[in-house]
Amino acid sequence: MKNRIIVGLAVLLVFLCVGGFFVLWAWKYYQLPLLTDNSKYESLAERAESAEKVARFMGLNEKYCILVDFSMPSGTPRMFVWSFEEKRVMASTYVMHGPGKGSTDEKPVFSNKPGSNCSTLGRFAVTHEHGNRNKSGYFVRGLDVDNQSARARGLMIHRSKWVDVNCWRNYIPLNKKSCKGCFTTSSKGMDYIGKIVDEEKKQILLWSFCSE
Repeated sequence: MKNRIIVGLAVLLVFLCVGGFFVLWAWKYYQLPLLTDNSKYESLAERAESAEKVARFMGLNEKYCILVDFSMPSGTPRMFVWSFEEKRVMASTYVMHGPGKGSTDEKPVFSNKPGSNCSTLGRFAVTHEHGNRNKSGYFVRGLDVDNQSARARGLMIHRSKWVDVNCWRNYIPLNKKSCKGCFTTSSKGMDYIGKIVDEEKKQILLWSFCSE
């Protein structure tokens, strides 16, 4: 009888642990909190104001832009779809960074060099061109002097199940198969972004940066 009680309690404990993990994963993946605090909103709003001027000057989409703050932990939604018209974040999602040049889960190292497997900072245009393997993704085109190798590197914004299953962590583990410097995001996030990209005729500005 005593052994049965112990086994029962052990099974209950395992069940609670598994259930708790699933609840945490589901909350982070499906709720996708937009912002961590008000200071982030202020910095995004300032960045978006500059992005709107850039988009207008370069003939890009004047409805939306995508902002990526790589200074935030990858386990926090740090890719934001901003509406110029409503002046607010419409949605946010997770985005992992590349594993190259000594990057760690917590700290990315940035590079524009082909073959570096690093993420890149700067301004990009999200094209309507799909990849052969990542057909739901889109190639990005570098707009700055120091990131114009983006297209030659094959950098894209695309989904990855690796991001989906690891978004419950504080930092998404690096994975070369899932990200070699691309803007690798969640399936849920890519569905939302892809719909906007397909609906809009003009290419959307994507601006990646570190706010800290």
